[in-house]
Amino acid sequence: MLALPRILRGLLLLPAIAACASRTGAPAAAATATSRTPYRIAYTVALNDPSSHLYNLGIAVDGVKGDTLVLQLPVWSPGRYARMDFARNVQEFSATDASGAPLAWDKANGSRWRIATRGNDAVRIKYRVFANNLSGTFSILDSAHANWNGASLFMYVDGHKQDAVGLRVVAPAGWMLVNGASRNPSQRDFTFPTYDELIDTPTEIAPSLDVDSFRVDGRLYRVMVHYTGDQRAQRARFVRDVERVVRYQNSVIAPPPLEMYTFMVNLGFGGGDGMEHLYSTQIVTGAGWTDSATVLSGMGTVSHEYFHTWNVKRIRPVALGPFDYTTEQYQPSLWVAEGWTNYYGVMTLHRAGILGRAQLYTNLARTIRYNSESPGRKELSARMSSFHAPFWDGSALPALNNGANTWISYYLKGEALGMLLDLELRARTGNARSLDDVLRLLKQWTWDAPFDSYYLQGRGYTEADVERAASEVAGADLHPWFARYVAGVEELPWNETLAHAGLRLRVSAEPREYKLEESEQPTDAQRRVRDGWLSGSVGAPR
Repeated sequence: MLALPRILRGLLLLPAIAACASRTGAPAAAATATSRTPYRIAYTVALNDPSSHLYNLGIAVDGVKGDTLVLQLPVWSPGRYARMDFARNVQEFSATDASGAPLAWDKANGSRWRIATRGNDAVRIKYRVFANNLSGTFSILDSAHANWNGASLFMYVDGHKQDAVGLRVVAPAGWMLVNGASRNPSQRDFTFPTYDELIDTPTEIAPSLDVDSFRVDGRLYRVMVHYTGDQRAQRARFVRDVERVVRYQNSVIAPPPLEMYTFMVNLGFGGGDGMEHLYSTQIVTGAGWTDSATVLSGMGTVSHEYFHTWNVKRIRPVALGPFDYTTEQYQPSLWVAEGWTNYYGVMTLHRAGILGRAQLYTNLARTIRYNSESPGRKELSARMSSFHAPFWDGSALPALNNGANTWISYYLKGEALGMLLDLELRARTGNARSLDDVLRLLKQWTWDAPFDSYYLQGRGYTEADVERAASEVAGADLHPWFARYVAGVEELPWNETLAHAGLRLRVSAEPREYKLEESEQPTDAQRRVRDGWLSGSVGAPR
């Protein structure tokens, strides 16, 4: 047994819990969601030759019924809504029975394999996947590490996504593994209640990893960092700031229903990305850490992705779980799922004491400028921008397009709408209620509702749910506001809404500059709204 280095002290605090231990919030009712007989499905992923960039995948399926076994590789990945067609990187596919005798197969389309079982109830599949993209969507395998996002690697058995699955990892000796389900760095065997949770568990395996841990609200949080070079000087500060983010965001809706959560950070490898998952987040930041940075690289992504733990992963649009992996997803509420998350991500940095007020105002002024000057704001509503996500969110753009004049980001339009609605609700209620209350109502109506599928607790929300929740918090019908600014393309009401908080927007002509400023003599009502908004509190000023 290899001696573990000091950097794994956070992992050593973990109890020895079996890989298949249940996690709070897992769908206990999933097994009874169907009368269909489940298959026994076990995956193997082997890192035989990291320098080749080729993962070796195996799937053992037992209990097969019928003459055909159909396998599907997702064409998209939750959290990135465009079509990715991961199957283009699959090679050397083969199928056999349990004795190793070949089974014939063909394809229904580029991502769907059909195997003739010849009456065998046990089928063995092997294939390889080329992977050389470090991101929140794709996977990479090289001499530095293996980092995978499950949709790009793991096929599922058609009709059996809801079956429990096993996973065995074969990695080079001495490499350490961390994911949202791992209990120690040498763990190699896992059990997941569904295929969906298997691919919702990104994994990092490397010769050396740093892992720190802390507890908040009775939950264990781990911060894994994989560096290029030596970036460790600011590590303690980074972990401290992650804890600040967690403490504040757990107060917005509620502490999330989980026992353990893992921040997985790749630092200095180039590029930049972030992706939300039920029990972890995947963060890639190209810039290193410096002691002069106001906010350390990756912290903004941490704030955004952790807020997704509720907003989109559990409080979710109706199209986002259970997932149809066979086609890209079109749905109109990403301005809430991503846009409000963007808003809370920015506000968290200030409310948690990481970002000063002046810099917050500077950041918000940039968002206001984008939403005031982007040509696409007159063409595309927040609702339709969300609906068009598969056209733009990480998708290949094979033809020249006019997106510069016709597209507006649902991240930034949604962030603007979140800010305006938060201020409007605080003003209407004398700072007694806020956008937090809208999210809490959505949780009550959807997450706390009965299971409507095998996938997760509760149900997804609709556009009507969002509008109804906001109206209930406001104590008034907000349909006209939603019709004008969410479904419509009217200019956003910055001046009148900012005035609720004793704020004003100054726009200079030469050079063009947007500034968010505080009124010199705010009224008591304005001060109450502004103080509550800045601190994230309701009621009397702190």
